[in-house]
Amino acid sequence: MKRILLSKTVFSFSLLAPALLLTPGCSSGPAPARKAEAKKPAQPVGGQSAIFQMYQVARTWAPDAQLLKLENGNISEVPPQPGKYGLWRAVFISETRRVKRDWQYAAADSEGGVIQGVRPGTETMYARNPQVHPFAIQEVKIDTTAALETAMQEVEKDKDMKKVLAENKDLPVQFLLEWTGPSPKPAWRVIFGPSISTSKFSIFVDAGTGKFVKKMR
Repeated sequence: MKRILLSKTVFSFSLLAPALLLTPGCSSGPAPARKAEAKKPAQPVGGQSAIFQMYQVARTWAPDAQLLKLENGNISEVPPQPGKYGLWRAVFISETRRVKRDWQYAAADSEGGVIQGVRPGTETMYARNPQVHPFAIQEVKIDTTAALETAMQEVEKDKDMKKVLAENKDLPVQFLLEWTGPSPKPAWRVIFGPSISTSKFSIFVDAGTGKFVKKMR
């Protein structure tokens, strides 16, 4: 009887062994390689976001850093969207040290030495100009996307500006943030054209309230 039982045990194990080898987790073979995750394309950002990112680094350069100017740029790697760009340039000043410094934010690497992230530029002496005032970044409560919406509302009210845009459907839009002259607050200048000198017209929007300030041909 013992011999019969032993033979049955051996027979049962011989059937079970291949199944154990095929059980998931018990294989000694190499694990399948994971598929590499696709890298998300870089996205353009609004001016307010670019200011904040540059300020985080600028204040380590000068704790009293204030913004003097901000303007957008363009890089082919990050196509612009309404009110958003892949490149922004700023000038921050330190009144205690009497110096100013250029800063740049890029959403991706590009030609001409453009490197992704925030990069400082040249530091030079700063002398106060009564026509261009420095200001704290907390003064900027409205982003470029909202400033563009306000500007477009004004365009809809003006038949001449509306006609210009209808005849120039690919007209680029640029942004410049400054606090100039007798203006009580800093303002976004929404420039309809490749530059200020070649623009069709500009619309100024209060950077704190988002309200229309004035238009300039």
